[in-house]
Amino acid sequence: MIVRAAVLIPWAIPTIVSAQMWAWMLNDQFGIINHLLMVVGIIDNPIAWTASATYSMWAVIMVDVWKTIPFVALLVLAALQMLPKDCYEAAEVDGIHPVRVFFKVTLPLITPALMVAVIFRLLDALRVFDVIYVLTSNSTSTMSMSAYARQKLVEFQDVGYGSAASTLLFLIIALATVAYLYLGRKQIQVGGD
Repeated sequence: MIVRAAVLIPWAIPTIVSAQMWAWMLNDQFGIINHLLMVVGIIDNPIAWTASATYSMWAVIMVDVWKTIPFVALLVLAALQMLPKDCYEAAEVDGIHPVRVFFKVTLPLITPALMVAVIFRLLDALRVFDVIYVLTSNSTSTMSMSAYARQKLVEFQDVGYGSAASTLLFLIIALATVAYLYLGRKQIQVGGD
C-alpha cells in the first residue's frame, strides 16, 4: 500500500511544480544531478542539461516519463488485479512454462488496458507544453506543436498560423487515436479467433 502511494507521487505533483523542481535539479551550476554525476565520476564538468541542444530533448523526455509513468503503472496494475485466477490454475495444472503463460494468457488479457494507457500517453505526448516551456522556454530544439501554436498566437500575434497549428494538432491527435483504436481492435479480434 505504501509503495503504491509512493509510486503515484510524481503523477500527483502538478506538472509545473515537477518541471520547475527538475529544472533546479538539472541546473548546470547548482543542480544536484550534475553534482552526483561528478561525485560518481561519470562526468568531469557540469552539463547544461536544459540549455544545450544536445541534451535538452533528453531532459524533457526524462522529466515527462518520470511524471507520467505512475499513471501507466496504475492502469496496468488495475488490469493485473482483475485477471481471472482460473486461467493461471489451469496453466499450472497443464505444466505450461510461466513465460508462455505471460505471452499467451496475461498479455492478451491486459491488452485493452495497455491500449488505453498508450492512447492517453500518446495524447499527452502530442499536446505537451508545460514541461517543455518550464524546462527549456522557447528553445527551438524542444519546441512541440503546442509550444509552436502558443508562440504564433501569443508572442507573434499571428492568429491565423496559431489557429491552423492548433487545428492541425487536434486532427493529428484524433487520427492517431482512431487509427490506434482500429488497429488495436483488429489485433484483439485476430488474437481471439
